[in-house]
Amino acid sequence: MPEAAQVEDGSGRSWERPTVTASLADKLVTAIAVGTYSPGERLPPERELAASLQVSRATLRQALQQVAGLGLLEARRGRGGGNFVATVSWEEVAPEVARRTLEVELPRLEQLFDFRCLVEGTIARAAAARRTDQDIRHLRAALVEFAAVDDMVRARAIDRRLHGLVTAAARNPHLTSLGANLTAAATLGFGAEPYAPEFLAQARAEHEELIHHIAGGDADAAGRCAERHFALTLESMRASLRKARDARRP
Repeated sequence: MPEAAQVEDGSGRSWERPTVTASLADKLVTAIAVGTYSPGERLPPERELAASLQVSRATLRQALQQVAGLGLLEARRGRGGGNFVATVSWEEVAPEVARRTLEVELPRLEQLFDFRCLVEGTIARAAAARRTDQDIRHLRAALVEFAAVDDMVRARAIDRRLHGLVTAAARNPHLTSLGANLTAAATLGFGAEPYAPEFLAQARAEHEELIHHIAGGDADAAGRCAERHFALTLESMRASLRKARDARRP
């Protein structure tokens, strides 16, 4: 798949720069590698995905075709069709793609994740101070659902709903907007939290602790818990980088 375009500097020398399509294809592969999308899962509709990634639909289609060429996506037609993540292991067909993308992105994201954890801590503190009885009921119901799920697609959906309820309980639209923007920036533009099966038990325990503190009105404990919990995304992405590096070894 095409990976770069020739670029010249003022001295007449040239180097290779990834095309927009190739860079986007690399990000899509990496999203699968880190667990943003799971085997069998349907990607968001092209219009929605192109808008979230801030690219044209034509560019997105080209990138999707490149990823499909690796065997990681399947295009299905008809009712209920779309682009689905294949069952092919990314570690077998594209570990280098995930490795080089994460090696560039993770150092750049370090400070962003630090800021995000601080903001999510603020949101949790506000939620603990402002939650209503109805908020607590909804949060506990989502917690029960998350505790019972073992499917990664549903786990991510319930996770989004649970944290959306926490943010709603904070009752500040600026915090809601800031949290959404940081989620998009921290997830390579996809806006969906990476979730690998090996981190599910940890997420369950941290969710339980977070909701316990919010329901109990303990703002400081809720804030500290949220700051720890949102570092899990970075930890998950680092684990994927280690897998990508290990996959290269004979």
